[in-house]
Amino acid sequence: MKIAVTGANGYIGERFIKRALASGYEIIAYSRQRPESARCDWIPYELAADRPPDLPLDTDAVLHLATGKAPESENDSVQDLNAMEQLITAARKVNARLVFVSSQTARPDAPTAYGRSKWRIEQRVLSTEGRVVRPGQVYGGSERGLYGTLVESVRRLPVLPAFVPAPRVQPIHVDDLCDGLLRIAERNDLQSGVFHLAAPRPVSFSGFLGEIARTRLRCRRWFVPVPVIVVNAFAAIAGESLRSRLGLERLRSLFDLPVMSTAADLELLGLTLRPLRSGMHRSGHDAGRRLLLEGRSLLAYVLAAPSGSVLLRRYVRVINELRDGKALALPDFIVQWPMLLALIDGNDLGTAGANEFRWRLDAATILAEATTQGAQRFLGLGYRHGFLLSLLGMVRAVASEISWRIVGILLSPVIRIALLRSQEGRS
Repeated sequence: MKIAVTGANGYIGERFIKRALASGYEIIAYSRQRPESARCDWIPYELAADRPPDLPLDTDAVLHLATGKAPESENDSVQDLNAMEQLITAARKVNARLVFVSSQTARPDAPTAYGRSKWRIEQRVLSTEGRVVRPGQVYGGSERGLYGTLVESVRRLPVLPAFVPAPRVQPIHVDDLCDGLLRIAERNDLQSGVFHLAAPRPVSFSGFLGEIARTRLRCRRWFVPVPVIVVNAFAAIAGESLRSRLGLERLRSLFDLPVMSTAADLELLGLTLRPLRSGMHRSGHDAGRRLLLEGRSLLAYVLAAPSGSVLLRRYVRVINELRDGKALALPDFIVQWPMLLALIDGNDLGTAGANEFRWRLDAATILAEATTQGAQRFLGLGYRHGFLLSLLGMVRAVASEISWRIVGILLSPVIRIALLRSQEGRS
């Protein structure tokens, strides 16, 4: 399948081309400068061109990602509208599907010229049986576009605004968006229309920034409440130049962002989005972090104390080599309080996921036994106790065992169900 891509060097375009080429698609890049990838053809492209771009006769789809600078008035969007007209003409000439990546802010009465401009372009695309995509807050990958701006702001500012009332965004990892765009471009059975691609559940904008700080940058940031009404009042009295320099137009778009209903489109495309915390890692997933948390939890349980780093690395190496590196989906409360595993240790959980949990608990025990820390824990080596201390130790052990058995009768069914459900959710 051959796809023509405008905006090939942009934040989304660059990522899309890499994923498409890796999946066996043939790509023709349309951009002002040659893309880094030498595996795709390149044709120089300008939004301001006064003639339709040349598309090969065997082009199957055109993905339009290129856009001019954010318009500050209706007149500023003329270039984008003309560019779309040229693309429509070119796509019709070779009978290729047209896919336009729009904006969540698009609507006829949007508070900004940007949102109104996107809506007008959408209407033109839909009038020619084209397909429109409204992505949510794109994140992940290289720090470019609006995502790069947000990451840089979080990196530089120790204190960030928490707008009140809290605007909400619907994140989507850039790779998940690219997968969705590929499916929309390739499928013949899809009707013309608007496709909404984003997480079904919105998160607060400050929560999104906080996740950038915690997971992407591994730092702590403080949030100060800022009333939206104050920002809007300042934007109303500020001139266009000041609003542009301070990014107030973008804030107005953020405050007015509608919540999109995305579940039906995600299901139609067979698209499952990765969790925000997982995608916010530089690798695009948090498999390594989850495996470390699993090892730390199981080893802390069998040793009744935090494990050393050497033992933890051994556990991770064993899982990587014998279990393909996939981490268990341990509930958060078990990760935080590993001793709760004592309430289900020894019970027959009776599922494949539970058997895998048992295998890993046994592996953690065997690895721990082969360490000095394990020898002290399991055999009591290295400790010297008198008769009285030994007696007190035995009394404490018996009392602890009785207490845990009583608590286990009450709580083990709850923990068992939570563990099994988390395994089913991961599978």
